[in-house]
Amino acid sequence: MAESFDPRDYLDEIYRYAYARLGSREEAEDVSMEVIQAICRYRSEFSTKQDPTLYLIGVTRRKIADHCRQRNRQRGRDTVSIEGTSVDSITMASAMEPSALLDSLDHLPELQRDVIVLKYLCGFSTEEIGKLIGKSTQAANSLLQRSREALTRANPELRPQNDKEGKN
Repeated sequence: MAESFDPRDYLDEIYRYAYARLGSREEAEDVSMEVIQAICRYRSEFSTKQDPTLYLIGVTRRKIADHCRQRNRQRGRDTVSIEGTSVDSITMASAMEPSALLDSLDHLPELQRDVIVLKYLCGFSTEEIGKLIGKSTQAANSLLQRSREALTRANPELRPQNDKEGKN
């Protein structure tokens, strides 16, 4: 990263990812601010990272995990956000209610849900997803395929359009 690295320049990507994972604007804002604060606090330690976006999304993933653990302790696992959500950035074969998509994602294990969000909401390539989750490109591709199959089983209306894995 260059000396002029400013994590606030990546706030939009951080927020969009957090919102896609958490489904709540308020929680996404909280997590985004936690990420920016952490990066600003320890900026000198991050100056050698190759790709700021991938690195910041990785930090965001960890902050989301921390946030979810804390939320579950405070509210319990079955508490649902009543805030309306939008999934306009996901291209699906048929129109459906955002709540149906979020319900379908909730049925997936965390890592499968994460790769779907990284791919279809954040637009990362399979190679980038592999780096973010600490797996090879082939392993990430396999996980993404299994995740899509599980998502389709949970809700047959969900079929990502024009998905050509292995070419990203």
